[in-house]
Amino acid sequence: MSYLIRPYEAADRDGVNRVALAAFGQYQHEYEDWPAFSEGIGRMADLAVQADLLVAELDGQVVGAIVHVGPGKPRSAIFPDDWSVIRMLVVDPAHRGLGIGGDLVAACLRCAIRDDAPAIGLHTSPIMTSALRLYTSLGFTRNRDLDPIRGVPYGRYVLPASELQAALDRLAR
Repeated sequence: MSYLIRPYEAADRDGVNRVALAAFGQYQHEYEDWPAFSEGIGRMADLAVQADLLVAELDGQVVGAIVHVGPGKPRSAIFPDDWSVIRMLVVDPAHRGLGIGGDLVAACLRCAIRDDAPAIGLHTSPIMTSALRLYTSLGFTRNRDLDPIRGVPYGRYVLPASELQAALDRLAR
């Protein structure tokens, strides 16, 4: 089963939003006011306006997506302006375990290198065990607690530029 990681195209909109909702669906009982939270999740494709939205395509279908926010682009105040930021790593539950998540993260790491960012950051929650395991295996470290999002705890994680190539090497194994 071979998939392709590529830049988002307008025709991907519904597929990206569908995968985002499917990926976050397993957490619906964790978040307060899931209907309001899922409404935002279901608009993931809107992030393509001001960031790099990358998709994983398999047999013509979107099966994963991730957002890279480059230095100087609009972002949450929890991240310095000169960092690259990873947002919304999502993989269709039916296609997990194929390496799609790791390849999407690798694409963001390459974007951070391209943009000469001093670091790449992200925020995630302990409930997202697979994603958190991936990030920490690549060298991301938790450097700040964040306010809960709709009742779910979050933390900020960072990987300095000096560690980006090592993280890519780990993903290539």
